[in-house]
Amino acid sequence: MCERVLCCASADARPNLLCNFARCCAVLLASFILLAVTAAQGAVLSVSIQSPHLVSGQVTNVVSPIHLQATAEDQQQITGYVVYVDNQNVFRNFSPSADAWISLPPGQHSLYVKAWDAQSNFTTTTYKINVTGFAPPTPPAHAHRMINLDNSPFTVDNNPDVGGDCNNGSVGGFSSNSDPNTRNTPSSDGSGQHFLLKSRCTYDDSLFYRKFPNDTKYAAATNYLWDFWFYIPTTTKTETIQALEFDLFHAVQMDDGVHEFMFGTQCNYIKNRLQLWLPANSGNLSWVDSSVTPCRFSPGTWHHVTYFLQRVTSAGYQEIPRSFTPSSDNNTSTRFVSLTIDGKTSYLGGVAWSTKPNWSPTIGIQHQLDSSTPDATIEEYVDAESLIWW
Repeated sequence: MCERVLCCASADARPNLLCNFARCCAVLLASFILLAVTAAQGAVLSVSIQSPHLVSGQVTNVVSPIHLQATAEDQQQITGYVVYVDNQNVFRNFSPSADAWISLPPGQHSLYVKAWDAQSNFTTTTYKINVTGFAPPTPPAHAHRMINLDNSPFTVDNNPDVGGDCNNGSVGGFSSNSDPNTRNTPSSDGSGQHFLLKSRCTYDDSLFYRKFPNDTKYAAATNYLWDFWFYIPTTTKTETIQALEFDLFHAVQMDDGVHEFMFGTQCNYIKNRLQLWLPANSGNLSWVDSSVTPCRFSPGTWHHVTYFLQRVTSAGYQEIPRSFTPSSDNNTSTRFVSLTIDGKTSYLGGVAWSTKPNWSPTIGIQHQLDSSTPDATIEEYVDAESLIWW
């Protein structure tokens, strides 16, 4: 060891050391290179969870969906995060930081976060959380917004395949001398939608929808916040309603074609229970009872509704790709997260697969009126309708 140091320190060292000069210098050079490469590769040193505030060894009460924000310290760029709840993947991205809205059912859960770079990973402490309530999320500043959707015309679909052979739906006026008085509407702008169904047979249905032309900004949506007010006049008798249906739909170009994501919901007035468009025991998508009951809406008053919905992978977790291209988007399923009615938020939690109709990419909303008896008139007013996505 002493000879190598001497010969590498000076080319004028003793003759018996000259033979070792090239060898020992090569060894030291290789060592320096190895140290430099190791330093360049780096390692994930730590992961910090900024939201929610969690304390190791304690149970933290949280509201679902939880807004999880995390960053990592590293000697090179972080390439992604995975969030685990009860040892199951619930969120994944490929970004230097994590910002997710994670849907969880009520009760206690364990949570940890793992971050990666190109060479290593780091896992946080496992934290205990307790979901004690639910509330809709706060959209980020970069979210896309469409407001006053009720101020433009809706299309009426009375075709038999909507739900009956004698459909007779139409759009009526929304004037200040009608029921409801527009001075009492949520937006007070004197404009909105007035849907009417005059049934001619039992289970007579009409669909009222508005969809928007293809736009690339829609394709990146994996979170949807749909908000509106509606009103059932006192002239509409509860016993004549079979269901009130509210749907958000999104058709997305993916690697194997256009996928339709139908977030279908309805208040089944016969059962007095909210139903979701989910896989049924038959193996097909159908109306499946949720835990939300009762759902018959009182007439003569405005009701405020907010849906939070997500696109997720077939495994049920949300994945934010590096870029929203058809080949990289793996969010092929729908997740029903929460529903807020007149300030009370309920957990929904169902996951369904998307379908592949012969559609072009689009996004839209729809309301449907279903009658339970013939010779009935069912009316619904809609106001202050908005859609936010990110």
